[in-house]
Amino acid sequence: MAGYASRGNWITAALLGAALLSVPASARAGGESEYGKWLQEKSPALVTIKFVLKVKMGGMMGGMGDQESDSEITGVMIDPKGLVLCSNTQLGGFTGMMRRFMGPMRGSITATPTDIKVLVGDDTEGLEAKVVARDSELDLAWVQIEEPGDTRFSHCDFAEAATPRIGQRVFAVRRMGKFFDRVAAVAEGRVGGITTKPRVLYAPSGNLATGQGLPVFTTDGTVVGVVIIQMPDTEDAEMNPMSMLGNIFNMQDMMSGLILPAAEVVKATKRALETAEADESAKAEESADAQEPADAEELEE
Repeated sequence: MAGYASRGNWITAALLGAALLSVPASARAGGESEYGKWLQEKSPALVTIKFVLKVKMGGMMGGMGDQESDSEITGVMIDPKGLVLCSNTQLGGFTGMMRRFMGPMRGSITATPTDIKVLVGDDTEGLEAKVVARDSELDLAWVQIEEPGDTRFSHCDFAEAATPRIGQRVFAVRRMGKFFDRVAAVAEGRVGGITTKPRVLYAPSGNLATGQGLPVFTTDGTVVGVVIIQMPDTEDAEMNPMSMLGNIFNMQDMMSGLILPAAEVVKATKRALETAEADESAKAEESADAQEPADAEELEE
């Protein structure tokens, strides 16, 4: 009987091998060809944002002193003229998150990104840039290259978006850190759930390990949305901060990253840029008004 069992196992193995050989090579290498395609198509829009983060601490934390650190994060170019989308939390916005749970210590810590440069492709020097807008509620920030010139940058168009189904495969492309030469890498997962409160968000599942502020796509390359950290309103956090901190499952969902739909990214970008433009106009008017008396005095002299 042992001989028959052994012969049966051999036959089974042979049949399995034949079945595998009958599968076209392109199908067996489907994952490999998909990943290569995704990297080639999506990685050019990913850029590195370098900056010096200046952290000032006051109140009970004042003893720690002010600090500066060289930092870099990955963002995604969303306009060919040099507009970059990134995570507000990663761009120094984490202090707002901390203040939500600090109660009486509110305002005791601030973080400001300075000397901002955007590195595109293999560039190691970077182009001068500035923060033009933030949306702390949606964990988004927008950085603009100051002198893009006539360059048309590779970008991700969030206007051409897909609405995913629960269970649908999705992927993201991220850049690893400077230590790993900022190489692009693919992360794949599925849409595990869809929330309606506090807003519509897609909850990823599987191995979709990517950074905040980076886009997520369907397998055909259509953008789904961008990964954000979703925190509660200030009032909710301050009402009972210990219960929030004690509920590890809520904190895990908030901090692990959820996908904000692309349509909401488009709305938020339009709103943020309009607000930034209005602020610039107001500053220009104030500057002009402040300058008028001095000019009048000079004329009298």
